[in-house]
Amino acid sequence: MEMKDREKEQAPLPRSATAADCAAAVQSLTRAAKLCRAWLGIELSHIGLHPGQDGLLRELRDTPSTPGQLAASLQVRPPTISKMIERLESTGFVAREHDRTDHRRSSIRLTEKGEQALSAIDSAWERLASIAGRALSTDEIASTTSALSAIEDNLARALSRIR
Repeated sequence: MEMKDREKEQAPLPRSATAADCAAAVQSLTRAAKLCRAWLGIELSHIGLHPGQDGLLRELRDTPSTPGQLAASLQVRPPTISKMIERLESTGFVAREHDRTDHRRSSIRLTEKGEQALSAIDSAWERLASIAGRALSTDEIASTTSALSAIEDNLARALSRIR
């Protein structure tokens, strides 16, 4: 047996995270999310948007959607998406088109102004990613992404049970 194989066999197994470990991670995640949102809010304000509105515009990048589809994909409640659409419509970023056969149904699409905003939105996200990921290795980014995906899944399952 080679030396490396012996070292692997003798290496201690990773310990499970304690409640205190998880609490510290969630607190750090919450602080980082607040900082990201604040930074992004400043960047988006330069193009006349608020945090969250960028996600809606990005959802419409390739195809129009119904308000219900947007609410589901953005994981927000229908009244929230309605308010977002109203605000984006009033500022000219999106347009609402009513169904010809059923006027209760509508489709939301990007306007020319909305399409033009997408490149600025993408640039803002790229700058944020560059700042947030500064001095992190590829392995650290991969590990963080994996952990955050697991946290997101855990929270989404828990939230779906209480909604």
